[in-house]
Amino acid sequence: MRAQFSNIVRSVAFAVAMVSTSLQASPVGEVAHYDLDRSSARTTSMILSGKVDVSVDAYVPGHKSGPAYESSMTYDFNIQMVGRKTGTNKVMVPAEYFTPEFMQSLRTNGSYVGADFKVRHEGYVDARNMDGNFYPHCDKILIYDVKTSALQGGFSGMFNLAHDLIAMAAKSEIGTEEDVEDLQIRAAIFAGVPVLGAVKLDVSGIVSGFSFKAGADIKTAADEE
Repeated sequence: MRAQFSNIVRSVAFAVAMVSTSLQASPVGEVAHYDLDRSSARTTSMILSGKVDVSVDAYVPGHKSGPAYESSMTYDFNIQMVGRKTGTNKVMVPAEYFTPEFMQSLRTNGSYVGADFKVRHEGYVDARNMDGNFYPHCDKILIYDVKTSALQGGFSGMFNLAHDLIAMAAKSEIGTEEDVEDLQIRAAIFAGVPVLGAVKLDVSGIVSGFSFKAGADIKTAADEE
């Protein structure tokens, strides 16, 4: 009887541990806030200010492309001669991207080739954000070869925001809002940072032969105190 009771206790404890692990592993409810870095090394001077809030809103196990997390990207940018642009883009992020295995695979293989874009692991970098917080040994990744179809795909919110930001800066500076070529997103990824782990995000693209870029750093709740 005592052994049976002991087994029950162990089973309950194991179940509680599994539930706790599951809850901790879920990104639902996480929010990441990014502020524009106006340094000329990272951002085109036409972009006067900007911020983006990214949140993971819900788990969608039955999504048509497979299990995914519904996320939101709320942005607020001020572009010279274009004005203030605000809005919210919805993003359906495949659940696999939130798992440790995805980054481990990227480190091992060096690259990920999707239908609409590619990702390359470019080694490691120590990162310090604008508020002075230090993140050692971040994964340095490059998202590139972004196809037009990606603007309507699962990551469309992220790619559309990057595309529109570059296009608005181009319109402000050279008077045209033609399609963006060579759209790229660079990121420094650090474990424990909310949502997708990006400490730094840098987007770049070319419009009518001119290069445009914008960089942003994560801003934690501690930074706002």
